[in-house]
Amino acid sequence: MLVHTSILDIRTREVDPKIWLLYSPLILFFLLQFHFLNLFIFTYSFLSTIMIFFAFYKLSMMGGADLFALLILGLANARVQPLLFGGLSEVGLEPLVVVLYASVSIVITGVLNLIRNLRHTKGLPFSVRLLLSMTGKRIKVRDFVNSKFLFPLTEVDSQGEKRIRLSFSIDEDDREWRDKYRELMMEGKLSGEDIIWVAWGVPVLPFIFLGYLLSIIIGIPIS
Repeated sequence: MLVHTSILDIRTREVDPKIWLLYSPLILFFLLQFHFLNLFIFTYSFLSTIMIFFAFYKLSMMGGADLFALLILGLANARVQPLLFGGLSEVGLEPLVVVLYASVSIVITGVLNLIRNLRHTKGLPFSVRLLLSMTGKRIKVRDFVNSKFLFPLTEVDSQGEKRIRLSFSIDEDDREWRDKYRELMMEGKLSGEDIIWVAWGVPVLPFIFLGYLLSIIIGIPIS
């Protein structure tokens, strides 16, 4: 399931709801694991995970696909036996462990981005430098208008004035942004060689998949 949906997420940033219906019978595996679980630990882990991602979804910070993935995965793999550290993963903490490793993977990616970009943010407030360096990258306008799944953090108005923003909504259409900047180039308000900051529409499902792989290999060294 995670291999399939991660590929779809990378290619299109969308997963058809019918795909989740196809995989929904996997939650029946919960019935086979139920008697091994500590119900308090599992309930806490599962509900915390779903509530956090539901909040992100309502704030337009993540898509519904990520929520469906964790819902099915949390029930289908409520209990795992990691290769290294079992402990709490074997009694119901698995949903939270997956999110923990997925989050750590995303943070590591952000830190590497920070190291690469920080030198290009001189003159900006420190908090802006940190967030922009972690989430953005510099690109020429001509490359941006020929890209996919990139969203401008350097906003340019109809007069050619620029300002920096630090986030975007998943409801935004990257095609509309490309069309707007292409039009600004045609009007002479922007040059194709101008450098702007953009953010990648991050596919979260591959990070969830990575988090799951790490959870079944490492587990969590707490018992």
